[in-house]
Amino acid sequence: MADHVDLVVRQWGAQRPDLDVSPMAVIGRLGRVSRLIASELAETFAAHGLDRASFDVLATLRRSGPEHRLTPAALMRSAMVTSGAISQRLDRLQARGLVTRTPSASDGRVVHVSLTDEGLALVDRVLPDHLATENRVLGALDETRRATLAGLLRDLLESLGDTVPEDALGYTDTLGYEKEFCENPSQDFGGGPLRIEYAGHGGEQPRRGGGRPKVIDDEMLATARALRDQGVPVSEIAGRLTIRTGKNAGRHPSVASLYRALAE
Repeated sequence: MADHVDLVVRQWGAQRPDLDVSPMAVIGRLGRVSRLIASELAETFAAHGLDRASFDVLATLRRSGPEHRLTPAALMRSAMVTSGAISQRLDRLQARGLVTRTPSASDGRVVHVSLTDEGLALVDRVLPDHLATENRVLGALDETRRATLAGLLRDLLESLGDTVPEDALGYTDTLGYEKEFCENPSQDFGGGPLRIEYAGHGGEQPRRGGGRPKVIDDEMLATARALRDQGVPVSEIAGRLTIRTGKNAGRHPSVASLYRALAE
C-alpha cells in the first residue's frame, strides 16, 4: 500500500533523477501527519469551546506547579509565539474568566498569569478527551512502536537544538527555575522598565533549565539580536545563521533554539 508521499517521491525521482529526494519521504510525512492530527485535536478542543492556542495556555499553566501561575514570557517561550500573540490569547482567556493577570505582590511592574477556578476546571475536563483523541490517532501503533517513534523524534529534535538540561526534567517549580521577564508593563500596569523577578523575590537564583543552547555562540546571538531589532522574523534569522562547531557545524540553528537564546 502506498500513500501520497510515495507518489510525490516517485514523481520527483522520475523528473529529477539527479537528486536524492529521500528526505521528502520523512519531512513530507511529518508535515501531513501534523496537519491530520491538528485537525483531529481541533475538533476535541472545539467541543469544549477552545482552540489549540487557548488550550496550550491553559494546559501550560495547569502543569506549572500547584499555584498554576507563570509570567507571560514563560508562556510565550512555551508556545513559541510573539509577545503580541500571547497578549491576544491572554486577553481572550481573561475576558472569559479563565485566567487572571495580576501584579506581583513584591513589585507591581511584574505580571503574573494564573488560572482561575473556572479555568482549572475547564482544562481538567478537556484533558481526558484530549488524551483519548491522541490515543485514537495513534491507534495503528502498539506500545513498542510508539516508544520507537518517540525516541526517533526526540533524536531529531535534539539534533535541531530543541533540548532542555537533564536536571530540568521532573522539576515542577517553574516560577523558580528560570529568570522570566514580565509582559510589556504598558499593556497592563503603566510605565516603568521591564523587571526581572526570581522565584518571587529579588535575589539572584541559580538557573535551572532553559537558557541559550550551546550551538548559538556570542557572535551568532549578537547578529540575531541586531536582525531582530531591524524587524527580521526569527524564522528568517535562523536561516541566515550557521553553526560553526560541533556535530551540527554547517547547519542553521533551529527556530526553537533561537527563540530560547533571544529570550535570555
